[in-house]
Amino acid sequence: MDINKMRTFLTIAKYGSFRAASEKLFLSPRAVSKQMDQIENELGVKLFNRQKNNTSLTNIGEEFIVTAQDIVNNYTDAFNKIQMESASDSNKILLGFSSQNQATVIQQTFEPVLKKRPELRLEMREESGKRLIAMVAAKKLHLAVTPEYAEEATYSPDVGVKKLLTGKMVVGISKLDPLSELDSIDLEQLKDRLVLYYNNSESTYLQDVFFKKYDGIFEKKHIKRVSSIEQRDLLISFGRGIGFYPEPLQPAEKLRNPMLKFLTITNNISTYYSSVLLYNKKEDNPIVREFISNFD
Repeated sequence: MDINKMRTFLTIAKYGSFRAASEKLFLSPRAVSKQMDQIENELGVKLFNRQKNNTSLTNIGEEFIVTAQDIVNNYTDAFNKIQMESASDSNKILLGFSSQNQATVIQQTFEPVLKKRPELRLEMREESGKRLIAMVAAKKLHLAVTPEYAEEATYSPDVGVKKLLTGKMVVGISKLDPLSELDSIDLEQLKDRLVLYYNNSESTYLQDVFFKKYDGIFEKKHIKRVSSIEQRDLLISFGRGIGFYPEPLQPAEKLRNPMLKFLTITNNISTYYSSVLLYNKKEDNPIVREFISNFD
């Protein structure tokens, strides 16, 4: 089965429509629809309920997300292994990142190194944080940039960590909300609100992280995954929930989200946040080792 069609299917599942997927993939809606017709014909099942102004996944389509993700992950692992081997004698570094925020961190912190070494070529992969850790440990990526929400976070014994940006988490709420007049807030004032977080995979990992991190103030059922950062931010800007944002990235967040107000947290709990660079301690590629040394 064509891997690109699997990726298109997952993009539709992630962003909720053929049109949104077409914009993300730089394809026409007609091309996206044709690919999905081909998958449905190949499988002999209906993955989508198609109506004039609405498209949704069928029950089989929802179940197929896991299979499609496995196919894409297996292909990506095999492809990355080949790329890792071919990169051993080149200036290519395979770098994973977990979200748009981490892409911003990469630009902010890698710039001095890349100015010194313009011949370096970064090959980028977006994956969930948990998968990035596993891929670095298995030497399927050279490096990964991902958030860290605890000061004593634990990783595989083979995974090393360099801190790129460190600060604290703040709360983002809509400027339409009366509480936006405040500069700081006790989370108890928000405990009945929906907490929206972004994860690019069907995972409850961050739901568990935020439930524990914020001391159970928010019920688990009120901590909801959103499939894109843009959707999360738009929902919060119109008062449909709140979100937690890294303080070090506030300048970029304020530019992207003019309708949000960011409040410091007054509760006596850990609001620690860091963006970290992950690498394999047994890395034997000299180009990668030299790159890592710039972050000591």
